Amino acid sequence: MTEDAVRTNLRVMAAHARAVADSQKSAAQTRIVIAVIGSDRPGIMAGVTAVLAMRGANILDVSQTIMSDLFTMIMLVDIKGVDVSFAQLKQDLEEHGRLEGLSIIVQHEEIFRAMHRV
Repeated sequence: MTEDAVRTNLRVMAAHARAVADSQKSAAQTRIVIAVIGSDRPGIMAGVTAVLAMRGANILDVSQTIMSDLFTMIMLVDIKGVDVSFAQLKQDLEEHGRLEGLSIIVQHEEIFRAMHRV
């Protein structure tokens, strides 16, 4: 293989690596983590998911459990199709939490991961 061919291959591989990295970065910027904690009762999950559905968010993953009488839930949500800003969605969810007596924390996925990195 000639030196020019090697350089061309390296440029192609570098461009591909940048495209993959940009794609992953873009996906991380459109995903949020939502944590919900409160006294257990029927309808908590339904209420939170209704706020997300109303704004066009897509739930990617959810884990919820009941510890004694405490409801806990963590969600990974894609906000690519949301019809409001992140700040507005966060405010909507936090307001829902206040009205329902829940603690709702909303963060961009990359912030959440950076805060919980070992």
